Amino acid sequence: LNYCPETSVNRAQMAVFLLRGEHGAAYTPPPATGTVFADVPSTYWAAAWIEQLAAEGITGGCGSGNYCPELPVTRDQMAVFLLRAEHGSAYTPPASTGVFTDVPTTYWAAAWIEQLAAEGITGGCGGGNYCPAAVVNRAQMAVFLVRTFNLP
Repeated sequence: LNYCPETSVNRAQMAVFLLRGEHGAAYTPPPATGTVFADVPSTYWAAAWIEQLAAEGITGGCGSGNYCPELPVTRDQMAVFLLRAEHGSAYTPPASTGVFTDVPTTYWAAAWIEQLAAEGITGGCGGGNYCPAAVVNRAQMAVFLVRTFNLP
């Protein structure tokens, strides 16, 4: 078996990772209906996971009624996904104050990114930066999950 730590994580894989992190390794979501996102038919391999992520309010998709399951997950998006999975869909982080040099307080995900750092889930990508547009790889995803859900 290979883990492929440097391989990018896409949005479909991320749905599985998040829900197993949140609910446990044995968790299986209810069957998919294929009616939640236009680009995720019930026969898609991760359809049930994606629909459950939406049912829990962790995602609303990528726009226009789609989920974009094959798109890679970026670090800014991951901050939102992780904190919603951890704290619930109604969670709103405190206002940003300017923790990372590459994330201005006006950046759309600044508050989410800074809360991820405040909880000790991330220290950024080095040099005082967070690298919000960088794609999350499997190694980073593992660290995010262990720290977010206090996994062994």
